[in-house]
Amino acid sequence: MNILSLHLSHEGCATYIQDNKIIFHTQLDRYNRFKYNTFPTYEIISILKKINIDIIIITFLNENNSALLWRDFLQALPNIEKRKIIFYGKEHHHLFHAYCSLTWRTNIKNILVTDSRGKEIEDDFERESFYMYNNKLEHVKTFTKKDAPTIGDNYAEFTENNFESSLACGKTMAWSLYDERPNKIQKQFENDMNGILDLFNIEKEILFTGGCAQNILYNSKLLQKYNKVFCDPFNGDFGISLGAANYFTNNKIKNDTVYLGIPQKINTDLFLKHKIIKCTQDDVSKILLNNPVAIFQSRSEQGQRGLGNRSLLMSPIHKDAHNLINDIKKREWFRPFACSVLKEAAKDWFDMNIDESPYMMYVFKLKKLGILKAGISVDNHSRIQTVSKKNNLHYYNLINSFNKLTNVPMLINTSLNLPGEVLVETLNDLKNMFEKSNLKYIYLPEINTLIQKQY
Repeated sequence: MNILSLHLSHEGCATYIQDNKIIFHTQLDRYNRFKYNTFPTYEIISILKKINIDIIIITFLNENNSALLWRDFLQALPNIEKRKIIFYGKEHHHLFHAYCSLTWRTNIKNILVTDSRGKEIEDDFERESFYMYNNKLEHVKTFTKKDAPTIGDNYAEFTENNFESSLACGKTMAWSLYDERPNKIQKQFENDMNGILDLFNIEKEILFTGGCAQNILYNSKLLQKYNKVFCDPFNGDFGISLGAANYFTNNKIKNDTVYLGIPQKINTDLFLKHKIIKCTQDDVSKILLNNPVAIFQSRSEQGQRGLGNRSLLMSPIHKDAHNLINDIKKREWFRPFACSVLKEAAKDWFDMNIDESPYMMYVFKLKKLGILKAGISVDNHSRIQTVSKKNNLHYYNLINSFNKLTNVPMLINTSLNLPGEVLVETLNDLKNMFEKSNLKYIYLPEINTLIQKQY
């Protein structure tokens, strides 16, 4: 059975399933290039026209222009009358968050879904939901906006008043380490979340999803509170299409990776005016000592983080690394970059009470002070990604090469995008970023190639 699942509200996404296996799961704004928006483009439609589809699942919070455009496209598909189309509305939203989190094989029974729903959503809409899973998913309790009017809303309102969108909450979180105003908002959020945990009486273990699970400062405190914690990397609405498909298949879809973007052929055809060099990871490691390098692989990572397939990298021991990367990224001064560290070395460098953190969902305190010049916050913590051969072989080999060169088993890692833009998705996007910014080097590890800008 071939299933195409589409979520067509903000942070929309598309999931394609064949016989309960994920063929791809992708965020729609990666193709239209308008952050958080879902309207279809020629490129994504061309891809979808080529796949076999038996069932189409469509989810949305409210009908919008993007949903209408998608409706017109779907109606124009050949043999549309032979395909079963299923619509789900807002009443399934938290349920689909929960079913998305279940794809991760965590064996955690307590599932918390927590969202800020915003001013436009009705008072009876789900805000916080608690589920338990024991061979089947059981809905235990839900609070609505009317029941719990503050959780996450003050965070979103403060973010909207200070940044480009209420969805840019990561900026408020980073700023909270430097300024009393966002710090007050962060503390209130943490207190409200603790209250929700007490109300639901969640003990021992927690599987945390929904938009509030993007708050890595709070996620990290959960590691101290529970014996077992998993924070869903697809916690936002960019996971809803996967959750809907898993619900439809009765929880038969399993997943162990974020690298679910639509596969693409890697070549250098778009970069012929630049210098194209055959290289090894050792060659790239030497460049990273003094220069930022973009790494690009076929299948993009989904979620909010660049995790080694769409990342901008540099040495964390260079004294000007932050400025050199920010000359490309143009990020706010208070936003620290993250570190990708070899999994086997992570506990030597960071105070961790878990074995791995492959999705950058937590922060940990640095043990070895005075060595890193970038990749840490003002309080000597870092949002780290542990990298293993299993989860990203090419990226692991690059970091390992850098470790052999410097005895530092990590690189600074930030997402591969320009300010205010979504992550680079295609080679065309990569070319656009390369030629619009001060980026000088691109590494394509799958074809052992380095691209060096020629002015």
